[in-house]
Amino acid sequence: MSWNVCSSLGVLMKVLLINNQANDLANLNRLLKQNTCQTVLLIDPIQALKLLPKSSFDAVIVSDHLTKTTSYDLLKAISIKYPKLIRIAYLSQGSTLEERIAHYQYEVTVNDTQLVEQLLYFQSQHQHITKAIIVNTLKQVKSLPSPPKVYLQLHNLLESQHANADKIAKVITQDPALTAKVIQITNNIYAHIETPINNIAEAIAKLGIDTLTCVVLTAELCANQSVIPHFFISKFQQHSLSTARFAATIVPKEEKQIAMLAGLLHDIGKLVLFCIDDTLSENYLTQQAQQNSDVLLEQKMFSTDHCQLGAYLLHLWSFPYELINAVLLHHSPEKLLSDHFSVPQAVYLANTLLNEQLPYPDFIAHFQLAEKIPSMQRDARKYL
Repeated sequence: MSWNVCSSLGVLMKVLLINNQANDLANLNRLLKQNTCQTVLLIDPIQALKLLPKSSFDAVIVSDHLTKTTSYDLLKAISIKYPKLIRIAYLSQGSTLEERIAHYQYEVTVNDTQLVEQLLYFQSQHQHITKAIIVNTLKQVKSLPSPPKVYLQLHNLLESQHANADKIAKVITQDPALTAKVIQITNNIYAHIETPINNIAEAIAKLGIDTLTCVVLTAELCANQSVIPHFFISKFQQHSLSTARFAATIVPKEEKQIAMLAGLLHDIGKLVLFCIDDTLSENYLTQQAQQNSDVLLEQKMFSTDHCQLGAYLLHLWSFPYELINAVLLHHSPEKLLSDHFSVPQAVYLANTLLNEQLPYPDFIAHFQLAEKIPSMQRDARKYL
């Protein structure tokens, strides 16, 4: 075993590849070496687990051609013991993992060049959200939000193409408390109607599946949130839902679902930030109400901010980096100018307009939005 190094761009990424048939990953390994990466290719998963604590890997790529264990069990162990790693499953055609444990699942038919390009791009975000201050802060929080199990079941059902209203209702109603919360939020959204919504079937009919899925996720994430002085969870939920729905209207149709999810989760880091220290949180919320300078004040008082914490939390939950990037950058428009207008840009714009603020001037100029902003401001008011 030896390190293979290429530093043509002066940047190194360390990648561990695990497969009991080395030839299956040979091309991917070669491309990684050509693109500023250090790599180790192992055929023994036990040896790989022994190597991990000795080397600072950034990513691990696991094939489903393994002996002694399965790709799922190996990735599960890695996610628990080495949560900072980017986890990628490299699977046989038609295979899938039984639950979300990898940030990405690729079939062997994937274009390896594209995979490498994506991995290197996401590495830059990964470096921002795995700084010691962020990782250590999350370790100190005793009551982190849990991964949204019901939402993930619902998402898998919708992905299977076998979803209908009865099956969706069955998934949600397995949790009576969540069911009640979903109905409550739905009635809050439609507070103007005379007849209240009383069951999930009515909520599905009223909201539509996409918005209902967002409501489920919102309710699930906030289900066990402790009381925080001056922080109103209902206001947080409403803003998250509004951002999700508005962001989904300003992206292409094929990006609508991830835009809704990113909008819904963009402020999730606040649920972590305000659990760090009660006194500090109360002081922050008092000052924030007077200054309205969220991120700078957070950095000053907590040495991190809700964007970084939220992005790392989603990394721990194995959400894809397109989503993590949107959460990380929704207060950093200057970092959104190099890419085309997509989900991160839509979430930033929706969040800004819903907070009744003007977007960053360079952002407006770069995406040629000057003539569109007045109408978008009017659209935003519909969601307030």
